[in-house]
Amino acid sequence: MKEKILELRNEGKSYREIQKILGCSKSTISYHCGNGQKEKTKNRTKKRRENKIVEKLERFKYRKLRYKKESVRKFNKRDNGIKGRVNKDYDLNFTWLDIIEKFNENTICYLTGININLFEGDYQLDHIVPVSRGGNNSIDNLGITHPIVNKMKGDLTPEELIEWCIKILEFSNYKVMK
Repeated sequence: MKEKILELRNEGKSYREIQKILGCSKSTISYHCGNGQKEKTKNRTKKRRENKIVEKLERFKYRKLRYKKESVRKFNKRDNGIKGRVNKDYDLNFTWLDIIEKFNENTICYLTGININLFEGDYQLDHIVPVSRGGNNSIDNLGITHPIVNKMKGDLTPEELIEWCIKILEFSNYKVMK
């Protein structure tokens, strides 16, 4: 494809003409014809990967709300395979800067108290009230937690998680003081 694009460009064809001839997008043509485009693209995608908090925030904010009925019938013709719906009854206009302002760069896991640096380390953004239990994707329902703890919490509220942890500890003959 690259060779055909460059050949047509050397013949004096415009991006639009090349697009019609080859049936590819203008961005593909620009990528192969522009000076330094490959390097610019690599740098742009590298920056996205480097800023983990932005990536985590996007996944948190736009997580689809799933309903049991929809997940069971996900291949039904009526719903065209759509698993969930995005609930937009709350404010999604918060950014990673708002998260830094609310929690600070060096914060703690809201369930364990483990130190977390938002620009380093391993952490997850958790829905304090799970979306399956009526929680939403707002900043007020956002908690920062260690990934293992978030997996353990799963679909539970923080209070339910603590109750189960107490049961496990007591079953293993640990004394739990409340």
